[in-house]
Amino acid sequence: MHGHKGPCQICGNPAEHDGDGDIRIVRCPRCGRYQVDATRAWPKVGTADHMVRLSGWVREQNAAGIDVPNITPEISRAVAQRPLPGLKERSDRVLAFLAREYPRPELWFVPDAIVRGLDLQGIAYCRDNRDAMLLIHVLEHENFLQGGASGMFLTIRGILAAEALGRSVSQSAQCFVAMSFDDSLRESYTNGFDPAIVRAGYRAFRIDGKDYVGGISDEMIAEIRRSRFMVADYTLQSNNVYFEAGFALGLGLIVIPTCREDEAELLHFDIRHLNALHWKNSEDLLNKLSQRIRAVLGAGPYARDDEAR
Repeated sequence: MHGHKGPCQICGNPAEHDGDGDIRIVRCPRCGRYQVDATRAWPKVGTADHMVRLSGWVREQNAAGIDVPNITPEISRAVAQRPLPGLKERSDRVLAFLAREYPRPELWFVPDAIVRGLDLQGIAYCRDNRDAMLLIHVLEHENFLQGGASGMFLTIRGILAAEALGRSVSQSAQCFVAMSFDDSLRESYTNGFDPAIVRAGYRAFRIDGKDYVGGISDEMIAEIRRSRFMVADYTLQSNNVYFEAGFALGLGLIVIPTCREDEAELLHFDIRHLNALHWKNSEDLLNKLSQRIRAVLGAGPYARDDEAR
């Protein structure tokens, strides 16, 4: 099957379909690029909210450099339970979009045309152009946009706000640790993950407690957003770790994958191509992870000279 048109499996809009055999790659003007396995029963996207969530999730993956994320039935069901972003986050996405397309005050745009763009609707978790227009009004209320009968433009205040959005994560010293909370891994966190992150000059953060059921909690979402990067440990194959790592990637965060050596062969096929750090014990993890963090991100703001060795 090569280069034929058909409805997007998420939003129903006309899309390009490519692929051989059972693997189908879809390119949708709203949802972006993704792939599905035709042999697996895919949950029907039966509600507008599910469509908006899944469309936005794919756009996040594409923005993080994952060209064609694989949508499994499990991912579709998990994303369906994910809370929709609030007005502030969604309007920030519109602001970032406009700042890329119209970065100077003399560049005007027509709001009615912009909000009908399917790509903007997907990026900003909008059901339709009316949802998108509400976000334009939010930005106008914040004095980030200004205009008149002929169109709108970004104000200096809006340009600065868009710039600040890009800086906020890069200035954080927090590393979010996504891992199983099983008691067998408690010592690995205390003597491995936490001191490795500290040695590299950053601050580790882990949300302890029982695995959540359904969507990610507001607290977890907030802490991932406050983080500069994530360490995702796939030991014991927690579904939550896969989901949290995907969410972080969608935000554009660097995710450092790790896994205990004896479980490396159990990694899901769609992440086996990643350069996961395999560790034997806490001491091995401490040394390898601190070196990997420094190699990928450089020394953090809390690094000391004696820790550089």
